[in-house]
Parts: sequence; structure tokens; C-alpha cells
Amino acid sequence: MNISIPLFSMPLLISAFLVALGLAITPLSARLGVIGIGAGSVIAGAVAITSVPNGLGPQGLILFGATAVVGLWMVSVGLKKQPQKKS
Repeated sequence: MNISIPLFSMPLLISAFLVALGLAITPLSARLGVIGIGAGSVIAGAVAITSVPNGLGPQGLILFGATAVVGLWMVSVGLKKQPQKKS
């Protein structure tokens, strides 16, 4: 598999920024950290699928598709409403 992704493309820089921001903010708010990391993963997976020459092939879809799906799952978990505690 030929992986020649342009490392300094704007979507990948935004993705890296979101992941870094998510890691940095996790000690303050775990939910926002998970959302940031997940959003960065979704962007990275989508960019890799569309940028890699064989990204829409079976290997690319499995590898980068899994990255995007896990990122979407992280965002959904971060956005999920927590159950209210009964007092």
C-alpha cells in the first residue's frame, strides 16, 4: 500500500490541532477532551481515505475507515448526556 499523504495539508493540521487540544484539555474536562480527540480522528481518517492513492481500496477503507468510525464513536460518547444522580 502506497501511503503518500501530504503531511502539511490544512485538514491534517486541523486534525492534529484538535487531537492536541483534546489531550491538553482532558485533565480539565474529560468530555471535551474525548470530543476533541474524536473529531481529530474523524478528520484524519476522512482525509487519509480521500488522499491516499488506494484509499478507497479494501486496506485503506479498513484501516482509515476504522479510524473515522472510532472517532465518531468517541464524539458520540462525549456528547452523550450523563444520567442524573438521584439524591
